[in-house]
Formats: sequence, structure tokens, C-alpha cells
Amino acid sequence: PRLPMALRICTLVCRSWGDRPQLCQVACAVGRAESPVHHGAALPQGLDSSLQQWGVVAPSQRQALATRLREATEAAMAALLATEAELSPRQRGGTRAHTDILGVDFLLACVDDALELVALATNSQRCLETCVLAEAMGRGVGEPRGDLPRLLAEAMLHRAQCHLVEGKDILLIGAGGVSKSFVWEAARDYGLRVRSSGR
Repeated sequence: PRLPMALRICTLVCRSWGDRPQLCQVACAVGRAESPVHHGAALPQGLDSSLQQWGVVAPSQRQALATRLREATEAAMAALLATEAELSPRQRGGTRAHTDILGVDFLLACVDDALELVALATNSQRCLETCVLAEAMGRGVGEPRGDLPRLLAEAMLHRAQCHLVEGKDILLIGAGGVSKSFVWEAARDYGLRVRSSGR
């Protein structure tokens, strides 16, 4: 870059169906290198245009960085979900308490003439605000609607559906064989009391 700049990359990842992390949105803030770029200190912009400002001209290089960012973000949430699974309900904060939405902040740093992603912190509120603002700004200049609203709605609806069936009694008739064992695991995770009838 022509000026000594710092690039903060804010990512938002959701717990999707099957407890799989899914990257929802990326927003970047560019600032001077001698002053850390905080949330809300600059208007968010897209990853591709931010990388171009940094001098990453080749589209293949920008795509490779975007892929690495997705992998790092989803790996961070996967690690958090794995840790939560090992905690007792009391340690998690309740029987149904778990993380559905996570923000992961990165700093793009130049190390030995190579661009490296450095994870700074995880949060939810500030990253959510930044990514929603970036989504709204994009629509304001005519960009197509992104996947952020749909993915956030899916995460919330999934939690709401689990809440509706929690503690209910369900009678299964002809529940299937071993190949359908995942049904019992899902029922346990949803807090259902399942009763099966004989034929």
C-alpha cells in the first residue's frame, strides 16, 4: 500500500443446520497503521475492494485470501462449539444455552512479504452491528441483497423451533431401523421425550 495502513476484517458466522458453522458476512475497516482500527471508527467496506486498496491486484490472490478467511472463521466457531459441547449445562449458563451467532475479528498483517490473517478477538454484538451496516450500505448503492438476513433468520427460527418442542411428548409409530438412529440423537438434543409404540 502507498500509505502504512491497517486492515481490520470483521466476520460474522452462524450455527447452521446440523450445527455446522457458516460464514454470513464480511466487513472491513481501513485505518492508519499507527492507530488500531476499532469497530465504528470507519465506515465498513467489502473485502475485495479493501484488498485492492492494499495492493492485492490479482483476482486469484484476493479469492485465495477470501477462502482462507472463510476457513479460519468457520474453524474458530467449530472450536467454540466443540468446547461448549464438553461443558455441563451449568457451565454453559443453562440447559439450552449455546452460541448461535459469533463475530470473529482479524487483522491482515504483512509478514515476510506475505499477507497473514491474525485473529484478534471473538464477539457478537459489535461484529453484528458492523456487518448489518455493511449490508445496508451495499443495498443503498444498488448491490444485490446478500445472504445475511436469511442466514440470521434461519439461525433464530431453528432456535425457536427447538424451544417450541422442548419437553413435549412425541409418539412414534414405526420409527425405522438403525439407519434412522440420527432421529433419536436429534430428539435428545431438542429435549423431546420420545415414546415408541409396538406394531
